[in-house]
Amino acid sequence: MPELSPDGSADVVLLAGGAGRRFAAQRPGVDKLTVQLCDTTLIGRLVADLQPRWRILLVGHPLAAATAPGRVVQLREDPPGGGPLPALAAGLERSGAPAVVVLGGDQPFAASAVPRLLAALAAEPGALAAVGVDPTGRRQPLLSALRRERALRAVRELAAAGGLAGRPLRALLTPGAHGGLVEVPVSGRECLDVDVPADLERARALLAGAPEQPGT
Repeated sequence: MPELSPDGSADVVLLAGGAGRRFAAQRPGVDKLTVQLCDTTLIGRLVADLQPRWRILLVGHPLAAATAPGRVVQLREDPPGGGPLPALAAGLERSGAPAVVVLGGDQPFAASAVPRLLAALAAEPGALAAVGVDPTGRRQPLLSALRRERALRAVRELAAAGGLAGRPLRALLTPGAHGGLVEVPVSGRECLDVDVPADLERARALLAGAPEQPGT
């Protein structure tokens, strides 16, 4: 199995196949990933903050690749709209990197956590994944780094045992035969995901310099 690169090289899989129903329920017809956030879009903010050495495999969203033409590889999960595990499987199959970072496309400030996740994974050779833990103590599967070959074997086993569609990432990110988990503290800013318009306003306020609130 390839060793993890000491410089933190990896592919980043952005999961962007959700329908965004909670956001659209309050803003009908609005695509949350391409709403304006300062001088770019919501997903454009995340892409811009990811280091150039990390290849970006974007799964699901047909418009988001336009935020960084030439840098983003567009993929589609099978079945389309099948949820996070099929989307991750598509990224793992396409990636050739020893480590894969998993992020949600609606997390504009997640990029700063990536180096810590990769460092924690490299420091634990027996680990399947390093998973972010938010200020309330909850694991955040959409802030995680995985050893690709182990994760790919685990995903294929899950697919053979009953399929991937509709299953949460937590079905994969559990200690087991493919290795344990390393928990990495992440800030409320880093794990902020924009589910509803109020979350977008929080993101705009943080960009404008507002202090991070405890537990957010």
